[in-house]
Amino acid sequence: MFNFTYRPDQGIMQVDVVGSWTVDEARRYGAEAGPQFARARAHAGRLRLLLNLLHNEILGQDIIVPLTSAGMRHARGDDRMALVVSSMLMKLQMRRMFSESGAPIFSTIAEADAWLALDEGLRQATAR
Repeated sequence: MFNFTYRPDQGIMQVDVVGSWTVDEARRYGAEAGPQFARARAHAGRLRLLLNLLHNEILGQDIIVPLTSAGMRHARGDDRMALVVSSMLMKLQMRRMFSESGAPIFSTIAEADAWLALDEGLRQATAR
């Protein structure tokens, strides 16, 4: 249902999400996300998260509640998150779920990667 992949060359934690989740899977994601995100932060200094929802289905309210709770529990102020979706309906749902974070929503992983990498480039330019 989900897979965490850290890409150290880009400092991006990608989470590939697939299918229709159950409440138990949403809770398991919440439990596994914390340590995964902490490892990415330790390596890169901050979390750059790409949520790949290209193969995910619309989520029911019973799934949204534990996912939103996990997101709030594991989020930090300097995190950057980008979402990738395949449909307008999923885009609308993700906008509603992540409205407070202001996370941008893209239609391709390449676009999300470029946006997350832009942040790194800006940080390096200002540090010089």
